[in-house]
Amino acid sequence: MKRLLVALLMLFAVSLYAQQTATTTANVTANVSALLTITKTADLTFGTIVQGATATVLSTGAGVATFTIQGTASASTTVTVTFPATVVNGANSMTFTGQQPRYNTVNVQGSSLTTGWGLTGGNTNSSSTGQLFLWMGGSVTASPTQQVGSYTGTITVQVTQP
Repeated sequence: MKRLLVALLMLFAVSLYAQQTATTTANVTANVSALLTITKTADLTFGTIVQGATATVLSTGAGVATFTIQGTASASTTVTVTFPATVVNGANSMTFTGQQPRYNTVNVQGSSLTTGWGLTGGNTNSSSTGQLFLWMGGSVTASPTQQVGSYTGTITVQVTQP
């Protein structure tokens, strides 16, 4: 019986040493991008318009709507602009026509670009600090019988970065 017990113990000991264990690791990675923000810095303003006249604010001039984008440095950036079809005062409206937006990676309107963009925006890269600046103008036309008052509308700007 002793021999059987010793044999079983030896068999058990050998089986313990015959087991294999393997270990490996995996890296954990996460990419954090800068928070994407857009800030309106000025509204598009036409001033006073006389009945029967058209007022235009050029995207290169004074009175334009201006926006500052802050996001990821040197990132592909898509800007989508939606202009209102009209500006309204209660039940009264005037036709609004947007102008092609201009953009720059520095806050200098005079050297801004429209290259590759249409009326509804386009694609470009943000600056090495993640900035992009936008300028937008447009026109409104008051009919000869246009109701006197203050008319408003909304330009919507959507920005996307990967």
